[in-house]
Amino acid sequence: MAGSPARPGVRRFATLDELSAATELDDVTFLEVSGRRLFDQQEPRSEAENRTTLAVWLREGDDGTTLEVRCRLALGSAQADFVVDAAAAFSLGAPFELPAELQQLFVDRIGVTVLYPYLREALQGSATKLGVDTPLLSLRGPGQGVR
Repeated sequence: MAGSPARPGVRRFATLDELSAATELDDVTFLEVSGRRLFDQQEPRSEAENRTTLAVWLREGDDGTTLEVRCRLALGSAQADFVVDAAAAFSLGAPFELPAELQQLFVDRIGVTVLYPYLREALQGSATKLGVDTPLLSLRGPGQGVR
């Protein structure tokens, strides 16, 4: 995407507004949804041992007309460990090039913002099935990380 030589017939975007206007959400796919209740611990996990990580990737689709944003949420609570991994596919309708700065803005403000409610819902569903307290994720606005 970034740093590639100019290709004829390739759409270039200058702003996130241009990019978002040309982008359509095609699909949200779950790659993993898992929860494991902690039965083997003698004592509950301390607050210091609880952890939340959110890893995010961006890749261009094989046809050169799509973008895929993937988010993997790993969370350890006092009662269970959870993983939710999901990807959102976006169509741009034609080949495109994105500068690195625009790629990052797309991931932060569009990709993660689209996926975050899916991550929250899957986490809640797993906790309910395990019979443990639902870990709450904070509200997330565009361009914000997990708090």
